[in-house]
Amino acid sequence: MSRVWGWFKWCSVVSLSFIYMPMMARAKNLTIPRGVLIASGLNPHFVAKCTLFLAILLLWTTFVGKLLKLTLRLPVIAGQIIGGVLLGPSFLKVKSLAIFSGPFLAYDWATSQLYALASTDIFIIFILLLSAVFTVPYLLWIAGHETDIKDILNVGVTAISAGLFGALVPIVMVAAGMFYGFYGTFSVVQALALGLVFSATSVSIPIAMFFSKNKMHLRVSKATLGAAVIDDIIAVIILSLFLICLQGGTFGEIKGIDVGHHAGGIWQALLYMVVSFAVIFSTGYFIIPPLLRQLKRFKLNHLIAPVANGVMFLYFSFAELIGGLSGITGAYFAGLFHRMGDKRHQAEKVISPFVNAVLLPIFLGSIGLQVDITILSFSQWGIVLLLLFLAVFSKHVACFMSIGLSNLSGRRKQNRWSILEGYLFGSSMAARGEVGLVVATILHGSRVLPHDVYVIAVVVIVLSAVVAPVLLSIGFSALDARLKKGVKPGEYILNIGLFRVIGSTQMFNIIVGRIEALPAFKNTTIGISEGRKVVNIEGHNVKIILSPNEGILFEGNKRKIEQILRAVKNGITAELESVLAK
Repeated sequence: MSRVWGWFKWCSVVSLSFIYMPMMARAKNLTIPRGVLIASGLNPHFVAKCTLFLAILLLWTTFVGKLLKLTLRLPVIAGQIIGGVLLGPSFLKVKSLAIFSGPFLAYDWATSQLYALASTDIFIIFILLLSAVFTVPYLLWIAGHETDIKDILNVGVTAISAGLFGALVPIVMVAAGMFYGFYGTFSVVQALALGLVFSATSVSIPIAMFFSKNKMHLRVSKATLGAAVIDDIIAVIILSLFLICLQGGTFGEIKGIDVGHHAGGIWQALLYMVVSFAVIFSTGYFIIPPLLRQLKRFKLNHLIAPVANGVMFLYFSFAELIGGLSGITGAYFAGLFHRMGDKRHQAEKVISPFVNAVLLPIFLGSIGLQVDITILSFSQWGIVLLLLFLAVFSKHVACFMSIGLSNLSGRRKQNRWSILEGYLFGSSMAARGEVGLVVATILHGSRVLPHDVYVIAVVVIVLSAVVAPVLLSIGFSALDARLKKGVKPGEYILNIGLFRVIGSTQMFNIIVGRIEALPAFKNTTIGISEGRKVVNIEGHNVKIILSPNEGILFEGNKRKIEQILRAVKNGITAELESVLAK
């Protein structure tokens, strides 16, 4: 009976389609009246098909992302985008499946007009809207939430300058390369837009590599963390300035571009921007942290995550609708100020699992669904290769400029950055990820980037996420070979490991304190080398090293190290006995 009913419904839809075909043809250029879609309601069968579409997209992108990570060592981000590409018009063409091909019919009883919309178009629009409202703001919110101003100040000149150069150099090199390398193919606006897409770094990909290779103790990894955060901030702000310039007519009148209009001219737009920044900073600093502290005070911790979401949406919409900024700028600063009142990351712990498990794979898969690589001609694949080279090479140039400044600033010879470290630094900054995709999506939605250029940008982002780990692996191999070659004959290294209970830093301080209390070992110097804290016991050829990843190490003369350890042990034992005797 249910099968008969299903056939009856299908025949009814087909019959209606034929009956109202002329009417549907006339409706192509008509605006659907307000309330027609709402009055038509949502058919349960249509809702079930939309749910099935989401399920296929989510499960497929998750599966492909994990499979490519396990087999080809590809980053999950790249794998999930590839999963979306495979589902899209390039290969499997999920939109063309019979179950999704039926139209969504909306009937206007007042005018007897029937409106037919492609179901898959509605599904994809829903996914894009879901991503734009939830995923995109949250990705920038979490970037702001992970930004610690104190950490940025502590990473020094190298990371700060690398972040600055890392955002500006790719914009200049990519824009110049696209505009002059393919003269007439890209306008100035399109070339600058592509530069903006590749200005930000994906920090998750290189940090995963540093962790997997046990290289988090290198100063390159610390500098990468600081520089990636800084170039994300700069990229987001420059995007807002770019859109303001488009609004103000700085590049002339450009037809077809829709970036919103908040002000009549460039100076008025800049004034809007300054005022909106003042509002964002004042409310963020004086309202958000005290509000979160009050919630904790009155035992309302369960409200911290909803408040975080609400504030994020408010900042996102305020920046876009009133402030003349990009919405992601507001979301970024919402996360930055939320961190000040939520040190224990309570909101992040609630929001992140759902975003990472559901919204992010859907977002990345939806990007792949929009990409049809079959539309790219042979010459456009040449553009992809040149753009990939410029995207990777520009980050290396920026990082070598940064370490060059650092070496010229009076750094001691033994702490100067080497060429190999510069290569590793540039390779770690070469990957593009979430922020680049967000910027590309915004510029595509504003019609600044045509569809084929958007496809090129997404393909290059995926390829950069694949190339960066390969470049890092080559650098790590060279570094390991150099370290092995540089070990002196007879040099003794003792690793006493990590101290999980008392804390490695606390134990390190106890050991150093006991050594300095002994008359024979008073002359010590403390320094930071490659992210590790090093104490040099002068005159005894012994170094004590605190490595975040490896623990506490002793390097140098074996007899002296054993003598020091005995002295420390005896000193700590004597002090404990005196305390117990009391």
